[in-house]
Amino acid sequence: APGYVTCKKNVLPPVCPDGYTQLGNIGDDVPGYGVGHMKGIRSKAECAAKCNDRDDCAAFEQGKDDCVLNGLADATTERQTGRAPGYVTCKKNVLPPVCPDGYTQLGNIGDDVPGYGVGHMKGIRSKAECAAKCNDRDDCAAFEQGK
Repeated sequence: APGYVTCKKNVLPPVCPDGYTQLGNIGDDVPGYGVGHMKGIRSKAECAAKCNDRDDCAAFEQGKDDCVLNGLADATTERQTGRAPGYVTCKKNVLPPVCPDGYTQLGNIGDDVPGYGVGHMKGIRSKAECAAKCNDRDDCAAFEQGK
């Protein structure tokens, strides 16, 4: 319109909430639903709160009314092989330790010791809970925990 001028801020506000940094570009996507998927989440702050509530969440993707939580293995630009227009991925600035106190990571995330070792339990939702089960057994020297 005649006489109008458009002015843009020199410094734009951060895309991700405090404690998070944008991973990749807007629209970059890790295919699948990671460690959790929720509908009805309309803000990055609300999605970040859901991620903060889980010790297996290292990043989140948020767009429209979707919130997808990603584990540490998926919190990399290399894993962002898909496209989700308008979605933003935010990675925690300080990641929780991979293993609980008293344990050290063996190998890389995703490595697997074949079989079930000295025991196999379903419904264990955290590494801390799995470590407690291992600590209860004299014959347990390590554990694997995932989805």
